[in-house]
Amino acid sequence: MSKQQRRKGNAKNASSASAHGYLAQGGENFVGLTPEMNIFEMASSNRLSNFSGIDDETRIVMRKLTKKDCQTREKGLRELTNIIAETSSIENCYEHFCGLVPQLSTDGSPTVRLLTMKTITLFLVKLEKSACKGLKKIIPMVLFARCDVTNGVAAAAGAVIRDGFEADKKQKVIQLFAPLVFEMAAKIVQGKHDLSVPVEYDASEDREARKSRLETQSLNVFLSYIKEFGADSTIWEEEARKLFENIAFLKMVFGGTNAALKVQVLNLAYRFKNNVEVILNTPSIVTYIQNHLDSQTFTPECSTAWEGMIILLPSAQFHTKVSLQNGIYPRFLNVIRKKGNHWRVLQHFLLPAVVLLLKEMGSLENNMKVLGTIMESFTDNLPWPTDASINAVLSWFNAFSDFVRWILTNDRINLVVWEKLHPLIVTVTEQAMTFPTKEIAECVTDLLQWIIELKTINEADVSTLLLNIESKIVGAGTENSRLIKHLLTEPGKNIVLSNLHANLLSSPELVDFQIIKNLSCSENDYFNATSQKISNFSFIEKTENFDITQAGDIVRLIKLLLENQEIKSLNISVKNDHVGRRLLLTGGSTIWNKLLKNVPVSTFQNMINYWHEKRNGTAIADAVSFLKEMGVEMDTKQAAENVEFLITLLRKMKSTDVSNEAEKNVLILKLFTAIFESDEDAKSEHYNCLSEHLTSDFNSGQFFEKLFASSEEYDIERILETACRVDKLIDLCEEQTRQNIVNNVLLSGKQCGTIIEQFQFLELEVMSCSTKPTVISTTHQHCYSHLDEHKAKEIVTESARIALFNISSKCECFFLISHEQFFFSDYNSAHQVFGWQVISIISALEKRYSLVALTEELQRSRREIEERLIRSDEVRFKLDDSSPCIFLADAYDMSFEQKKKYIQCQAEPSKVPEHALEVLYRENQTPLDFLMNVFEGGYQMFDFDRSKNYHWMINLMFVKKCIQYGGSIFVAEESGLRDYALCGIVTVLDIHKRSTLQQSTDILGNTPNAFDEDPRLEALTTLFIELYLVLNDSIKNDNHPTQTIEEWKEFYVPTINSLFIRMFRMIRKEQQPTPFVRTLLKAMFTLVEFPTNVPNDSVVTREFVPELSVFKYSLLEESFIAQAFILLSSNVEHVQLIGYAAAKLLVPIMFKTENPQVLDDDQDETEIMVANRSKLNLPVMISKSYPVDHIHKHVGPLLLSLAILPLETTKEFVLNQEQRVAYCDAIDSFFKNALNALMLDQPFDFSQVPIVCKIRKQMYFFQFRYSSHFFTAKSQEREYYLQSDLTASPLFFEKFASRLLFKSITLLPAAVRLFHKNIPNNFKPIFQEVVTKHASKLLIENELNKVQNAEFGEVLKVRTVPVTGQIISEYTVEDTKMKLTIELPRDYPLSVPAMNLDKAIVKGDRAKKWLLQLNAYLFHQNGAILEGIEMWKRNVDKGIEGAEDCTICMMTVHQQTNQLPKVKCKQCKNRFHSNCLVSSFHTYKWFESSNQSTCPLCRNNFT
Repeated sequence: MSKQQRRKGNAKNASSASAHGYLAQGGENFVGLTPEMNIFEMASSNRLSNFSGIDDETRIVMRKLTKKDCQTREKGLRELTNIIAETSSIENCYEHFCGLVPQLSTDGSPTVRLLTMKTITLFLVKLEKSACKGLKKIIPMVLFARCDVTNGVAAAAGAVIRDGFEADKKQKVIQLFAPLVFEMAAKIVQGKHDLSVPVEYDASEDREARKSRLETQSLNVFLSYIKEFGADSTIWEEEARKLFENIAFLKMVFGGTNAALKVQVLNLAYRFKNNVEVILNTPSIVTYIQNHLDSQTFTPECSTAWEGMIILLPSAQFHTKVSLQNGIYPRFLNVIRKKGNHWRVLQHFLLPAVVLLLKEMGSLENNMKVLGTIMESFTDNLPWPTDASINAVLSWFNAFSDFVRWILTNDRINLVVWEKLHPLIVTVTEQAMTFPTKEIAECVTDLLQWIIELKTINEADVSTLLLNIESKIVGAGTENSRLIKHLLTEPGKNIVLSNLHANLLSSPELVDFQIIKNLSCSENDYFNATSQKISNFSFIEKTENFDITQAGDIVRLIKLLLENQEIKSLNISVKNDHVGRRLLLTGGSTIWNKLLKNVPVSTFQNMINYWHEKRNGTAIADAVSFLKEMGVEMDTKQAAENVEFLITLLRKMKSTDVSNEAEKNVLILKLFTAIFESDEDAKSEHYNCLSEHLTSDFNSGQFFEKLFASSEEYDIERILETACRVDKLIDLCEEQTRQNIVNNVLLSGKQCGTIIEQFQFLELEVMSCSTKPTVISTTHQHCYSHLDEHKAKEIVTESARIALFNISSKCECFFLISHEQFFFSDYNSAHQVFGWQVISIISALEKRYSLVALTEELQRSRREIEERLIRSDEVRFKLDDSSPCIFLADAYDMSFEQKKKYIQCQAEPSKVPEHALEVLYRENQTPLDFLMNVFEGGYQMFDFDRSKNYHWMINLMFVKKCIQYGGSIFVAEESGLRDYALCGIVTVLDIHKRSTLQQSTDILGNTPNAFDEDPRLEALTTLFIELYLVLNDSIKNDNHPTQTIEEWKEFYVPTINSLFIRMFRMIRKEQQPTPFVRTLLKAMFTLVEFPTNVPNDSVVTREFVPELSVFKYSLLEESFIAQAFILLSSNVEHVQLIGYAAAKLLVPIMFKTENPQVLDDDQDETEIMVANRSKLNLPVMISKSYPVDHIHKHVGPLLLSLAILPLETTKEFVLNQEQRVAYCDAIDSFFKNALNALMLDQPFDFSQVPIVCKIRKQMYFFQFRYSSHFFTAKSQEREYYLQSDLTASPLFFEKFASRLLFKSITLLPAAVRLFHKNIPNNFKPIFQEVVTKHASKLLIENELNKVQNAEFGEVLKVRTVPVTGQIISEYTVEDTKMKLTIELPRDYPLSVPAMNLDKAIVKGDRAKKWLLQLNAYLFHQNGAILEGIEMWKRNVDKGIEGAEDCTICMMTVHQQTNQLPKVKCKQCKNRFHSNCLVSSFHTYKWFESSNQSTCPLCRNNFT
């Protein structure tokens, strides 16, 4: 193949099919080879030389069956099965396949043999009668394969006969072809058949393996046929007898090492009718049998040998060849004396063989002697080897037991042999105690029990035997004799063993619990016989030795012993142990009088305390009741909450006297409490018992309200489970008392109202924040008592638990099936109303404390309550009350009539004309319709009489409708409406006492408690601030006319912003986050700068700050600064943020006031001189306010945000480079502490892990949750790090911390780098990971964008490479470019950028100075990349400023060296390039061309 042909894409895979195609194309031109030839087919060439009548595809498949590789043969068989299934004419294929069956069915691959059988089955099934002509070839091989050593092949061969022939012909087929199979099998075994030699192409196994496999399979042919058809069938004998006539074959078998083959030959010999003759005619078989009677292998050689011995022993022919007395009998003795694995076989064959031996040996006397010797041989060579098989040992014991039983049941020999058996039994028993297996011990003890029950041996001999065994037990020790002792003393044993049992109990070194238990469980006769013989009762007197599982049996035995009048020496001391406690529970007069009567009461009390710890109330009740009957009173206070204890006491109360009713009621209430306070659900019998004792006057004492009044987080599932428990209990109560019990257990309507009353302070949230304009309560004119966050959440959580519990109970509703509707009782409707109110209260609470997420319990409580609420007529009726609850009106959708009635109720309809009131509830009016009706109706608006509810109502609804209408006010057709609404904002927010109307309040004067005096004023103010914010957002985001925007910004914004600043002064440090506080916070965040139009009247500094007095602050400024930083230390986060927002506006004033001289100086920005650097100061209130403790966790980060404000380039702050460096130095120490607080002191889940972990967790959460949605991890990074989100939400401080961290690494990269270097090592990798993964890439992107968007002039061209983070600056002078490369690392700013300067056009030391200066600015002085490039450009500009052209080359920068003219003439002061004067590589060679070393201009000599 040429090189072109070998190119990629031209190569093809080698395959048999490809080779066949090439050979077919070439015919016989390739040295006589054709597609039909194969070098591996030589062994089958005669059979396969001509495939006539089959197509090419089938021919190829048939050829595969003769391939050398077994995988190819397997593939060919599978393809052949497909052809058989898909092709209709397969006779020719079948004919050719039959010739291959002998080789394939004996193939070395089991898979090939298996597939061959399956293929034969397919042929037979499909061809049916047409397959008859090939049966003679294939059926013998199938029958042969039925005995294959591989089970799968044998099963497949059996399936051929089963599926290929009808049921009545199967046996005939086998009988017909069996002689052929036997003939083939015999030849294969003798090595005379062609199949016994592997064909040349079969490489699956070697010659020996194939020979062994086929020999085994051939002998199995005979044995399996005999097993299937019985030994009576003799058609197999002719061929089998040839095997035993072949002396060479037998010598080969028994002289070889194939044990399985020997066993098969022996088994075949045993199946002949004249088997003894066949065996004796083969001397090697007789020798083999005698030699393998004690074979230790795990093959069946030993059992086969004994089977042959059993056949030979009765034969007289065998006796003539082998002496029983001198040959077989000694051999038997040797086999018995030997202790090995052969005993597993001897157990089954020894006794029959010995019986036959004794029968053939003759006289009784001789037999007794032989039998005695055989029995003595059992105990020879003891003990057994330690490595002996336990199965073999057990077989030895079983064999000995069988011999003993046979001997003792034989009247002729039992008494004669007993004298020898007695010591042997003792020895065997002693040997059994050396093996810790129950089977061996059972074998021996069963034999002893059988001997005792047989009664053949007299009692004296039996007693002697037992005494000898007892002595062996004593000698063996406690552990070795354990099993024997337990089994000999088991219940149900013969009374003869009672003496042994008593002796064991009386011996402390031999007794154990099982022996004691056996006595306690024995029958009366055995127990009495044994107990009377016990001489020492110490085994039971030490009761502390028994555990709780043994105590029951011990107490039963003690009770039996106490009832036995003949036992006097029992001395038991009752203690607080398991036995003592069980004795107390057992009770009874006998135990009390003999054991418990004199026990100290303290012992009984300790028992009760123990049961209390184990929560065993039943035991406590039983014990207390028994002791009470005996006149002993016990303290049971600890068990008062135990359900079992209480139930048991109730059941034991037999008397129903009035004197016991009080005690009974107390127990019932305790049981009620215990069931519902338990972590686990009570049992059914507990509920049944409680329901039996509950009456209609049962009083739970507000149990569930107290149960749920817990400050800890409560599992919602527990509440629902408690409701289910109540349902279970109520269902079991009687119908006449059920409803009364429900009323006493669940919350009443009056109680619900009492709970709601404590949430009046949250009504302000509904009035101010509800999206339903009609939900306005103006009836509450008293001062609200605002709770702090902790207390408010606590009582709301408790109320939510109670509401969920009450509405979760199914017993609150009754069904009217005929109408398919719910009907509620008064209690149920009260619970539903209470549920509606609670979800409104939870929402109001969520709005109030918006910076902190609701607890998981409250969130889930709200969901669970909402799922169970039902909108029903009964609940709607509650809205028709004269004073409906504002929470219910907020949560429930009111109808038009209800809205009308609600408004009429609030607006004092008796004093308001109906036509004037109609505007408030008119149906189907849009917000614009309402505003126009009010605008044209002449109502008192904005500055109104505060004593009239109606005026409050119209103003509150007006502002809510304005908020709904939003920015559309600016484009309203009626321009008067726009001015009316906008002026109303200013009017309401700037209400003074100068108003002539009655009861007007000045909220901006010196009355900071104005809102507390009238909450309606706070709601109104809040709504108008909200309206301003809505309109302000509309101006920013919507398209409005230019005139409208200018009017808004020039008139309304300055005026209202000034009002906001004045409102800020009335915020108190301890003030709760009411709607006004939260809305003012939003308004403060919208302010860009401190208003200049704030009036300076009546300003009183709330706190004197000495640090501020040294600066030239105005009284107004000092007052606001002090107020802002006072609020920063508040415990209320919203108030903290208001202080922060105000301080943020005041920082520019503070910075300029406290650094006046430095900021006024006009510094040179070319170089930053450390020695002469001006000093700037951090505003003193920022450093002074830094907390010394961790109480105010957010103050540190908030102050850090204020401290770095001067570094941000804004209208208020424009610092040059030197001033930036000076300010960075000033805040260095503060920055370290504040950044540490930012990282470590945030109130998140990780108390001792940096906040960055929270940031990282948040990023991973979003990345996982929104990976396939709109929100991606990247967008979340930008949201957290780049966007300044000041929305008051639970994520506020997380986002604030993330943004502040990003600003810190942007403005103070060097300081952050130093901080990272010094933080503890366990935090360092986490900080590194977060900054690298999230912040660095955004920071690098920002830096590159800044540089990319900057303008540097014509001489400096800057480009960025975002992929590598490179910034390449090229400074061009004439045709020469000097290049500065800055590469930002991936973890910038934690690692420093790499810088490189190429083609410097100034001296090397000056270029290095520029780089060092840039390095110092970026690495140590918190310089930005853009500013560093600008500084480097200024240095280069200054370096080449005033540089003149070289008059030789007329260029400023040398084209080759990129240097400025440096060589100076002392006379004319002109400068030249050194290369222009002397270089030999340049066109200009002045010294050489002029042949002198003079100046080209003044001719002065340079030398």
